[in-house]
Amino acid sequence: MDDMADERLRPIGRGVPMGRGSLLDMLKKQTGRGDTPTPPPSFTPVAIPNPGTLAPSLGRGRAALLGLIKKSTEGPAQIIPSSEPAPISTISQQPVSAQALPISEQPPQARGRASLLSLMKKQTPFPVTSQTSMQFTPPGLSGDLPNQAISAMASLTITESVVESEVISRQGLAGTTIDLNANYIRLNVDQGRGVHEYEVKYSPDLDSRPLRSKLLYQHSVTLGEAKIFNGVTLHLAQPLPENRTELQSEHPMDGSIVKLTIIFKRQRRLGELPGLFNVLFKRVMHALDLVQIGQKHFNSRAAHSVPQHRLELWPGYVTAIDEYEGGLQLCLESTHRVLRTETVRDLINQVYTKHSSGHFRDAVMKELMGVSVLTRYNNKVYRIDDINWDENPLKEFTLSKDPQSKMSLYQYYKNHWNIEIRDQKQPLLIHRAKKRLPSGEQIEESLDLIPELCYLSGLTESMRQDFKVMKDLSEVTRISPEHRVDVAHRFIQEVKKNEIARKLLASWGLNLADHVVALPGRVVPTETIFFGNNKQVQGQANADWNSAACRLPMLSTPGLKNWCLIYCQRDSKSAEDFSQMFPKVGEAMGMQVSVGHLIKLKDDRTETFLRELRQNISPTMEIMVIVFPTNRNDRYAAVKKLCCVEMPIASQVIISRTINRPDKLKSVTQKIALQINCKLGGTLWALKSPMDNVMVCGIDIHHAGAGQSKHGSVAGFVASLDKPFTRWFSKVCLHRPNQELIDALKVCLISALKAYFKVNQRFPTRIIIYRDGVGDGQLEVIKNFEVKQLEESFALIAPDYKPTLTVIIVQKRINTKIFLKEGKRLANPPPGTVVDHTITRRNYYDFFLVSQNVRQGTVSPTHYLVIHDTSEMKTDHVQRLSFKLCHMYYNWPGTVRVPAPCQYAHKLAFLVGQSIQMEPHQSLWEKLYYL
Repeated sequence: MDDMADERLRPIGRGVPMGRGSLLDMLKKQTGRGDTPTPPPSFTPVAIPNPGTLAPSLGRGRAALLGLIKKSTEGPAQIIPSSEPAPISTISQQPVSAQALPISEQPPQARGRASLLSLMKKQTPFPVTSQTSMQFTPPGLSGDLPNQAISAMASLTITESVVESEVISRQGLAGTTIDLNANYIRLNVDQGRGVHEYEVKYSPDLDSRPLRSKLLYQHSVTLGEAKIFNGVTLHLAQPLPENRTELQSEHPMDGSIVKLTIIFKRQRRLGELPGLFNVLFKRVMHALDLVQIGQKHFNSRAAHSVPQHRLELWPGYVTAIDEYEGGLQLCLESTHRVLRTETVRDLINQVYTKHSSGHFRDAVMKELMGVSVLTRYNNKVYRIDDINWDENPLKEFTLSKDPQSKMSLYQYYKNHWNIEIRDQKQPLLIHRAKKRLPSGEQIEESLDLIPELCYLSGLTESMRQDFKVMKDLSEVTRISPEHRVDVAHRFIQEVKKNEIARKLLASWGLNLADHVVALPGRVVPTETIFFGNNKQVQGQANADWNSAACRLPMLSTPGLKNWCLIYCQRDSKSAEDFSQMFPKVGEAMGMQVSVGHLIKLKDDRTETFLRELRQNISPTMEIMVIVFPTNRNDRYAAVKKLCCVEMPIASQVIISRTINRPDKLKSVTQKIALQINCKLGGTLWALKSPMDNVMVCGIDIHHAGAGQSKHGSVAGFVASLDKPFTRWFSKVCLHRPNQELIDALKVCLISALKAYFKVNQRFPTRIIIYRDGVGDGQLEVIKNFEVKQLEESFALIAPDYKPTLTVIIVQKRINTKIFLKEGKRLANPPPGTVVDHTITRRNYYDFFLVSQNVRQGTVSPTHYLVIHDTSEMKTDHVQRLSFKLCHMYYNWPGTVRVPAPCQYAHKLAFLVGQSIQMEPHQSLWEKLYYL
């Protein structure tokens, strides 16, 4: 065991519990009040000839044990400060009685077995370190206990052990070994260095964290420069001379004296405190003169201008430090921040030219509310919460240093920033921020901003839909693997050349390695794709079978006899061409398509589409195909709600511009035919599955976005119904806004199990669940909450139904990047690349999988964490299964980034959350109607 790990108490002897009842029983047995069974190895019984001299009633629970121990601790005691730092895991060097301290300094009375063990520890006449047995020897005893009882209690042994969390390393063997790099940089730690943890107490007590920090930092000379304080716990790189240090600080408000007591708690390894070093690296970024925006840091001096779109790109970094299997490492990811070179005043003028009527202010409010802006004079980001139309830059405010004098905003910016505001009639922007007073009270503070000095941040929706804008931006933001590694190496050199940054790391015993991490990886074998008529295609290195999907027959198809095509009059030509092409491409792919019923609309009003749908949907109709002239969310939502809830039927929406080009009509129609076949219950392709009687599930959650606060969160649940994973059951759960946990998980799983039984006439013996959309902070909650619901569901099926359960968290929004070494060059690793060591979590069973192929930029791996597994699947099997499922998403003839059930659950939750906001009809649950 590492001596610098957390201190925890071991059981008293092997197999003996440490609850208060067991401690009380041991004391009773030693004092003759209980039975005398065979004692544990660390417990030495002593015969007591006269137990009757004990107190008549020893009582039960912690109260009795506390009373018994308190009686044994009566007597004077003194505090002898140590001149040397306490060793790791050292408990009090001398017996200390609570009565020896002044009343104002006595700690609050604790409860529970922790307080009992603490009382016992205080009687220890010698330091207790890791793996040390602590003999409980009271310094003085009451006359209620005989000498034999004293001897018996003195023999009570408690084993103190420093327990370090278990390192979990699960590595597979299948596949071909390749050489890789990752965007991780090792943090070398000086030998023997650790972090010294102290608790800081204030007298009188203070609630304000900023005030606590100000009072503590008055003693920077005593504490040293290498310190991090969170308001309660102080971490130092070097220990203080004494275990208990008392200091006095002057209150900045009233000049009163505040007493600080700094108490040594323990020494910890550097790897145990990744959060502490993330704070440290924020200081390093500040030393490098980088601008912090959110959790990222950007270099404004290296901005890349895109003048044709009035945009600017700031390069930056996303950093995170943690302890991995390969030790303490820094994950460094390159990123960009899009800034617009136009100001808020420019935008207001543009809106004014379009809305010169009385709706001008409403249009401006709609454009600016909630938008983030950057003020370049101080490189800070603010959110616009309101606009003050009645004020302008000539507004006066009172100076904090001189309440008697006033100054206008115009004068302030001219005097302090040397900026002269040109437009003195422009309105003021309002940013509301919460401020904590030294007293601890939190108030809301309004800050006035000048539109002329505020630069817009981010892209508008119209910019995102502009192909030219996104193409020009992608030329800068899509970074190749070689460029990413070069950025990491430049960062290392900048840190080492910067004296402040170098000293910050050295003060904690840290220094960056010279290069990014190099590690071996594996590429699992490619998969064979099976189509209809016993056709099969061997998987390629790029994991793409687009051409085969369009020329080979589908695996199964129900055919299409009765279908309707609804379109507007102006789209008549493209709609008619599509109706003629659809049967032709369907026949080539093994799908028999009859001539459809064409309905031409006079206008494109939503009510017109809904009226025609209601008139033509019938029990014999199989699918409704609707051509929209433009992409409108309200019209799409109305049509989908009608076809999924009110009158359930499969539906396919097509935007007219996708079928109005004759040269691309065939390829587009082929893609649409594949989707329609899936929505009718057909299957496209399959892979060989060696696992029998297994159900694979996918879970994802869609949260309402900005402006949709009234909409709740939607959980999508998808489960396989057959062995080759080609048929899927789906169900949704509606939740409160921004709720991540799935309360109705039992209902979803039970419904899926019943659907599985209906198809296979038996329940699955193995269930594998891929859970998407979970951050690191929710892992334990998901493990303790959702997994429990899943396991409780089995008993509701049958009392003796106990299938094995494997729960795998899927994380795709990660900063990890993996690069393939090809001689002196770096490239993207091929699909099927697995990394399960060095950069994986220290305390989790996890691995990274690159499942897709990209032609530009750098591919992003997906992180898989197995948080629960009662099946004891081999690591290779979990990795191979995850890769196989990435082939089974029927909306793309190639591998996708996450397993198919996760992607299906995402599409389902997105459709319901964005458009339907109601649970779809039960008749659609076994079809992929949401593709």
